[in-house]
Amino acid sequence: MAQEKIQCTVQVLTLNSGKTLEKCLESVKDFAEIIILDGNSTDNTLEIAKQYTHKIYPQTDSKEKNIRIEDFSAVRNRGLKLATLDWFLFIDSDEYLSKESVEEIRHIVKQDKDNTYFVYNLPRKYVLNGIVLEQMKPTYQPRFFYISATDGFKKRVHERIYPKQGYEIGTLKNPEFVPLEDIKELQKKWNHYLDIEQDKMKDITWPVFFVKMRANIIKFLKYFVKMMLNLLAHPKSGIP
Repeated sequence: MAQEKIQCTVQVLTLNSGKTLEKCLESVKDFAEIIILDGNSTDNTLEIAKQYTHKIYPQTDSKEKNIRIEDFSAVRNRGLKLATLDWFLFIDSDEYLSKESVEEIRHIVKQDKDNTYFVYNLPRKYVLNGIVLEQMKPTYQPRFFYISATDGFKKRVHERIYPKQGYEIGTLKNPEFVPLEDIKELQKKWNHYLDIEQDKMKDITWPVFFVKMRANIIKFLKYFVKMMLNLLAHPKSGIP
């Protein structure tokens, strides 16, 4: 007998995500509500999305095709308002949950208000060419939460959820998987992020500019070093 759907909303942002979306959505098909926010894709993204949910919405009010996101928190919060369930999970269209993490989330949602935590970090394991890089420690991001325990998404780039005062962040035991991008795609993404940051900083003073740039440069270097280490790693396990 099929298990009852997990009473949690899953949000996925898409833009020409046809190559990766099916694996992503297949991993969350046991969730009761899947919300897709699309940037007017021109590939087969929407065809794939319709196989898993009817809740597909535009990221903005524009009809322009292939729109790149300028304010990630604004788009994420748009989807947050569309959610009809109390629990909420967001993942990227090229990521996917492990079966173990799905069952762990199912248990937490069933516990509902008897839980110790209402905001959870999700362990993120990296995958290169279909192989999990087991020698690398996972990174952690708050991706699963009780909606009323947060104030929504903050920051235009590298958006994050912050718990309201009085709520601590727990950590799931089981991971999601994050495929590493090739160098060209990584460069394209970071160029877009830099354009957003440049537009955001055009009216600020020089001292503030240098403080903000220092933080962003450090963030980029950490990401770059982690990717290089992953490329040099010798994984012990196979495809998840």
